[in-house]
Amino acid sequence: MDGVFAAVQFGLTDQFITPLALLFGANNFAIGFLSFVRNSLVSIVQFYSADITKRLGSRKKTLMFSVLVAGLMWIPTYFLPFLFGGWRVAVFIILFAVTSCFNLLATPAWASLVSQYVPPSKRGQYFGFRGSTLGLIYFVSLLSGGLLLHVFESIGLFAGFAILICTASTMRLISWYFITKMYEPPWHPEKSADFSFADFVKRIRVSNFTRFAVFCGWLMFAVAIVSPFFAVYLLKEVGFGYVHYTFLMGATILTTYATQRYWGIFADKFGNFKIITLSAVLISFIPFLWLFTRSFYYLMLIQLLAGFLWAGYNLSTVNFIFDAAVTHKRERCVSYYNFLSGLGLGAGALIGGLFYQFLPHLWGSNFYFLLIISGMLRLVFAACLFFAVKEVRTVQPVRPHMLLLDIAGFRAMGMLGKELVVGLKKVRPGKAAKVLEKGRKKMELNGIEPSTS
Repeated sequence: MDGVFAAVQFGLTDQFITPLALLFGANNFAIGFLSFVRNSLVSIVQFYSADITKRLGSRKKTLMFSVLVAGLMWIPTYFLPFLFGGWRVAVFIILFAVTSCFNLLATPAWASLVSQYVPPSKRGQYFGFRGSTLGLIYFVSLLSGGLLLHVFESIGLFAGFAILICTASTMRLISWYFITKMYEPPWHPEKSADFSFADFVKRIRVSNFTRFAVFCGWLMFAVAIVSPFFAVYLLKEVGFGYVHYTFLMGATILTTYATQRYWGIFADKFGNFKIITLSAVLISFIPFLWLFTRSFYYLMLIQLLAGFLWAGYNLSTVNFIFDAAVTHKRERCVSYYNFLSGLGLGAGALIGGLFYQFLPHLWGSNFYFLLIISGMLRLVFAACLFFAVKEVRTVQPVRPHMLLLDIAGFRAMGMLGKELVVGLKKVRPGKAAKVLEKGRKKMELNGIEPSTS
C-alpha cells in the first residue's frame, strides 16, 4: 500500500515542478540548473545511502526516516520561496533538491529489501505487474493535477499549486505509515559488501556490472540534455495550456506503466539485457521524431511510443541490477548505479540549459538543437552499452531483429498465418481448429506467447 500513496505523490508533483519553477519566474538556464542541482544532490545522497543504512542497522529504518522527512518537506518547499522576493527561484531550487534527496534516499534500501521477497525467475512479471498498477494510479493523479491547474488558471495558480503540494505531502505521510508496517527479513551486511566507489570504478575492465552502470550513466547524460526542457518548449514556445501539456506527459506515463507487464514476459524469457539494448537503441530515435511538427495529435503518438519503449528499458534495468548484484552487495551496487545515473542527469541538464539559453535558433527554436544532440549521443552510448555488457542469466537465445518482431507481435501473427494458409490447403474445413492448435503449439516451442485477444 505504501507504493499506492507514493505513486499519488509523484503523480501530483513530478511533471509540474518545471511549470511551478516557471511560475516563480525561472528562465531556460534556471530550469536546467534546477535539474542539475536536484540530480547532483540526489546522486551524492544515493552514494552514501548504503553507509547510512549500515549505520542505522536496518533498511526499514532508512525507508521510514527518509520518507517521513520527504513528506514534511513539501510544504516549506512551496511556501517559503514566496518570502524571498527576487531570490525565490534559487530558494525553490534548493528546497526542491533537498526534498528530492529524502524522497529518493531510500531507493537502494527499498530495492535490496524487496528483491528478497521475489524469486529471480518471477521478478519480470512481478515488477511488471506492480509497475502497471502503480503507473495507472500515477497517471490518474497526473491527470487530476493537470485538470486542477487548468481550473485555477483563471482563478489563481498560486492556490492550484498549493492544493497539489499539500495533497502530495499528505500522500507521502500516509505512505510512511504503511512502510512502518513492512516486514524486514533478517539482514546482516558482510564485510565483502563494503567496497569503495574507487574500487568499483577500477573494476570496469573485469566487472560486467561496472560497465553497465557507467554506460547507463552516460545514456542518462544524453537523455537529460533535452528532457528537462519539454515543459518549457510545450508551455512557452508551442503555447499549449495545462490540459494539453498534461495529456502529453500523461501519454508517456500511461504506456510506460501499462506495458511493463508485457515487457516483463519477454525479459524473463529472453533476458533483461536484450530488452535494455533494444529499447535503448529505439529510444535514441524519439528526439528526431519531435522535429517534424508541433501538432498535438502527432506529439501524442510520439509520447505513446516513447512511453512503451521506456517501459522496457526501466523495467529491465531494475531487474538486471537484481540479477547482476549478489544480495549482500546489492544495496551498494544500486547506490553506485544511481550515483552515476544522477551525475549523468545533472550534467546533461546543466549543459542542456546552457545550450537552450545561448544556441542560435534552428527552424524557429533552439530546442531543436537539443533534440538532435540528445538523439545522436543516445545512439552512441546505446551502442557502447550493447558491445560492452553481457547478459548474466541463462536465457533463451534470440536475435535482435527477431526479438523486435516478437515484441511487436509480427512474428506470432506471421507464424499463425502461415499455419492457417498451409493447413487449410491440406485439410477439410472441419479440421481448421486442429490446424490452429498446431500453430499455437509451434509458436510455444519457438518461445512465443500466442495472442489471446
